[in-house]
Amino acid sequence: MYITEQDFINKFELTLGDFNTNKFTAYIDRYETITLQKLFGVELFDLWEAGLTATDPIYETLRDPFTVQLECGEILNSRGIKDILLGVVYYFYTADNYTQKTINGSVKPNGENSDNVRLIKANLQSRYNEAMESYHAIQRYICENKDVYPTYKGVEESILSIF
Repeated sequence: MYITEQDFINKFELTLGDFNTNKFTAYIDRYETITLQKLFGVELFDLWEAGLTATDPIYETLRDPFTVQLECGEILNSRGIKDILLGVVYYFYTADNYTQKTINGSVKPNGENSDNVRLIKANLQSRYNEAMESYHAIQRYICENKDVYPTYKGVEESILSIF
């Protein structure tokens, strides 16, 4: 695991208690691997995991935050793998739990002293899109260094439009 429940602080803070921690851990387990395999492609993902264990700098470069400027002038800015995973897990967990599933279908909880805000107002989308900016920066960096990462077959992910 690259992230844990304790990593969800500040911008990614969530309220977790005894009743939802196991469910949240399942989201981390699910989306961590899916996201990294899409980011790198399966073969490069396997090499990346092995390379981190061996502390190979070419894989640490992809893991850690970086800012580089390409020959064409484009600036690539990645806040690192951890930030990508936090944004993706935060997005899916929050979006999926915006409603509660009951035997009568999905319902939106309404507390006595509070009202739910729409997901857009909760900045859910912006957290995901910021994660995708780092995701794209890493993929572009890999493409610019294809000789170092010849097994790359990552899947492009989209920025979410406003809903």
